[in-house]
Amino acid sequence: MRAVTRRSRMEREMDAELRFHIEAFAEDLARSGVPRAEALRRARIEFGGVERTKEECRDARGISFIDSLFQDLRFGLRMLRKNPGFTATAVLALALGIGVNTTAFTVFDAVALRPRAVKDPDRLVGVYRTAKGEDYGAFSYPDYIYYRDHTKTLSDLAMWSGETNVTTPDLSVANKENVPRVAGALGFQLPQLLQGGVERLTCVFVSGNYFQLLGAHPAAGRLFLPEDDQSGEPPVVVLSGNFWQSQLHSNPGIVGSVIHLDRMAFTIVGVTPVDYVGTLSRVPVLWAPIAARPLLGDGTRESLENRNVPAGIVYGHLKAGIALPDAQAELKVLAEQLRAGYPDVERNGGVRVISERTFGSIDLEAWPVVAATMGAVALLLLIACANVASLLLARAATRRREIGVRLSLGAGRRRLLQQLLIESTLIALVAGAVGLPLAYGTLHLLVVEIASAIPSYWGAIALQVTPDIRIFGYTVLISLLTGVAFGLTPALQALRVDVNSALKDSGSMLGQRLSKSRLRDLLIVVQVAACLVLLINSALLLRGSQRALRIDPGFDTKHVVHLSLEMAEPSMGYSQARLLKLNRQLMDEISRLPGITAVTQASRAPISGGNRFVPVGTDDAEPPASGGGKDKRPTAGYSYVLPNYFGMLGIPIVSGRSFTVQEAETEGPVVIISEATARRFWPGQNPIGKSLAIGSVNGPAPYPGVTAPFSRGSEVVGVVRDVRSLFLNRVDELYLYLPLSQTRESTSTLLVHTSGRASSLLPTLGSAVRRVDPNLPVVLAPLDWMVSFDPYFVISRIGGILSSIVGALGLFLACLGVYGMVGYSVVERTHEIGIRMALGAQRQQVLGLVLRESARPMLFGTVIGIAVSAAISRLISTILFGLNPADAISFAGVSLLLIAVAMFAGWLPARRAMRVDPMVALRYE
Repeated sequence: MRAVTRRSRMEREMDAELRFHIEAFAEDLARSGVPRAEALRRARIEFGGVERTKEECRDARGISFIDSLFQDLRFGLRMLRKNPGFTATAVLALALGIGVNTTAFTVFDAVALRPRAVKDPDRLVGVYRTAKGEDYGAFSYPDYIYYRDHTKTLSDLAMWSGETNVTTPDLSVANKENVPRVAGALGFQLPQLLQGGVERLTCVFVSGNYFQLLGAHPAAGRLFLPEDDQSGEPPVVVLSGNFWQSQLHSNPGIVGSVIHLDRMAFTIVGVTPVDYVGTLSRVPVLWAPIAARPLLGDGTRESLENRNVPAGIVYGHLKAGIALPDAQAELKVLAEQLRAGYPDVERNGGVRVISERTFGSIDLEAWPVVAATMGAVALLLLIACANVASLLLARAATRRREIGVRLSLGAGRRRLLQQLLIESTLIALVAGAVGLPLAYGTLHLLVVEIASAIPSYWGAIALQVTPDIRIFGYTVLISLLTGVAFGLTPALQALRVDVNSALKDSGSMLGQRLSKSRLRDLLIVVQVAACLVLLINSALLLRGSQRALRIDPGFDTKHVVHLSLEMAEPSMGYSQARLLKLNRQLMDEISRLPGITAVTQASRAPISGGNRFVPVGTDDAEPPASGGGKDKRPTAGYSYVLPNYFGMLGIPIVSGRSFTVQEAETEGPVVIISEATARRFWPGQNPIGKSLAIGSVNGPAPYPGVTAPFSRGSEVVGVVRDVRSLFLNRVDELYLYLPLSQTRESTSTLLVHTSGRASSLLPTLGSAVRRVDPNLPVVLAPLDWMVSFDPYFVISRIGGILSSIVGALGLFLACLGVYGMVGYSVVERTHEIGIRMALGAQRQQVLGLVLRESARPMLFGTVIGIAVSAAISRLISTILFGLNPADAISFAGVSLLLIAVAMFAGWLPARRAMRVDPMVALRYE
């Protein structure tokens, strides 16, 4: 480093040292009687070349290598300026590839790699309760207090205790007038919300030390203190900075004011910073202490103090010098002490401590989208590299004489390889500099669009897509690797030049020309194959998602509207008794509307989420003893329904009957099952009159608030056709229908059958709801809209759209590569074309010759692309909704489209071969 940073001083010191040695030798000669001038001459001769000695010294210090790097950098920049067309084309192609890769990595980094914006994220840990079949469970509030007060390895413990929706008449939320364009463009129909006369806001519950543990600082006022989380203290809340800024215009006077949440008075004590999420994945509107949960949530003070009722997730900071295994070992001992001291605590529970440095791993259902996206962007970068490599091959041919002159003058091939690689790396770095802002701008627009589709009461997203040092480092790294990847092969090919032929500028080097031609063809094969893989798989995913919209789920979706009253919570004054009364009033009001043919009620609407499962088996099976281990019986989905549910939705009863009115009004233990359930438990038998044991072996309600069905023996009175009410990509394996009277929960779903298109009656239904209760919050959506929120549909749709976008870019780059390859081939073969035409070849024959030779690598690439696509399509078959992974339309259609577009891209420059003048061509060389 000293030789680089203090170059002038080092040169002066070296000159002085060399002069010293020469003069010292001359002094010795002078003392022996040699004249002074002669002594200096002999000393210089004896010492040898001074400049050669300096170069040897510089080489020993590494200065020559650095000098050569700077020389090559300057020369590379001059060459790029000298060829602006080549530079612009190469930079554009690589900028697309690098920019798309940076975009994908930025999203992945924001979700799975970026540290949380908290104090000491490397020491932040999550503490989870474990049990058989559950690795990330929640602790009860008393257990949290016990661990917090007894741990020695963690500096502090805080709890996040879930969220709820609260209502307030004191805050006015500006309604978003814009239509969520991204959701609509992707094919998602959003349900309509009738919010009622009060605003609904998302509120999360945290312990009083939560913000202190995470090192948060208020934007206004103060954040929670431990004493705020004590029972009997005045209720307080904290506003999010996003809501304060967007809805309240950063009014500082809001701090200290009183707000009514679910008709309870709370004091706003502070505001969090903008985009502050703590340990959450999105920004809520309100934060409240856990002590306020009985006032706002669905729990009670008794359930909060019950050790068997899960309350929330616990977070802590490792003390200095404490490793994760140390904390795990200590908390395991504390768990054993807790079970010994409190016999009522479930004995099968354990403790798990994991790092919470980032927001965690990607959900299992989302990995197909992640894998498809990463694979697609990698293929796009491969296409871009092959494209630029073909350009460099063409450019190397024009520099044959230059390289031959350099070699003849003594330049080493290694030094020339360094120069050529630096030129390609410069191109990649410039492309990276263009691609980074391109990636940020694209992501910023997407985040803004997605945020516009999120209702204000739900909160705000806080996806951090601003480039930081890691994103910058990733872009630089991928640019450097890309520069070497696409530059190495053309550079090695360029250095294989024969010096004598190059100095003669001979164009008749058939062997080298054929070698370069094969290499260019190979690059075209790579581009076409990669592009075809992208386009075929995107076509499969898009056709699969379109098939999902047309698939028959086994019930009517086009003429049924789903009305959900789940937002009408007890804290808003909607008790179960009131909701049941409202349900009856709504059913009466809606049934009188024109265009309505039937109304029914259920605990959940099919294909609308909220799936619930319960263990089920025949009553003669031997269940495990209560509390004696994991229940190994299969689980079945279930719904509580009215007798007219099946007829209204068009679900055929294949055996037996529906529920009677009496069964719908009493607690009679009866059940209707699906055909798959009948085949599972009574294959080849008539299940009518058989008995099913439904529910947990621990009884009807092992924890307070749990409302899963329970029956030692329910009689099967009917069997209905299998449907797809849980997931759209497969028929329900096991499903039960119970009479609505047996539910111990609020029945909050109405299903309305219309004579016409369901979506056209949404305004009419909204007016009917307002006539019954102006303040009732209701979500309305036709059932066919809910199809677009099936998780497998979302995966297929988003994966297909992302692959299509990347595939379109790949197609553009591949066509650009074909255009350049054919154009250069025509220029290179001008002399040959002239000879052919002089010997009588027709212009159409010459055109056919050029097109045939350019079509050969395209066809090879097509065959390889089809083979690779066939292998990949089998991996994504689970999200194709029954579409054949070898779908002929996708494979043949995309292949023909790609070949046609690529041939057109080759035909444009091939026309120049028809215009070659034989006389001019014969003098070409």
